[in-house]
Amino acid sequence: MKLLKSIGLFFVLASVFISCSDEEPDTVGPEIQITNIIDNQEFKFGENLVMRFKFTDQTGMYEYKYELYAKDYTTKSYDYENHIIYDTYFTERNDVQSILLPEKTPTEIYQEGEYVIKVQASDVNQRISTYYKYINIYYPEVAE
Repeated sequence: MKLLKSIGLFFVLASVFISCSDEEPDTVGPEIQITNIIDNQEFKFGENLVMRFKFTDQTGMYEYKYELYAKDYTTKSYDYENHIIYDTYFTERNDVQSILLPEKTPTEIYQEGEYVIKVQASDVNQRISTYYKYINIYYPEVAE
């Protein structure tokens, strides 16, 4: 009887080890994409810059931050930042965010040229990933 209990225990332990997942541990942050903007796409001040974000992560993403700033920063650069935190986590998430680019005014004229959209996302294991998209922002030409 003792031998049968030992054999039974062996099979139970063996099945536990065999059924354990061989899944790789999470070592990277979420994958980030901006799906509706191509590299070096041109936008105009005064327009609404709409960004479609796609996030995927094997363990679950729960927050992200996006920024817009001039690649070659000067005091006339336009910059924007927003931080999104969720109450739960997602293995896949699609979000739409927009930034209203300011119009030219007599008192404010922003730097034109190359800008960077920077997106950082964090998963439940505190793994962070960063994604960059380069765009160009100019003032619309005024008809004379």
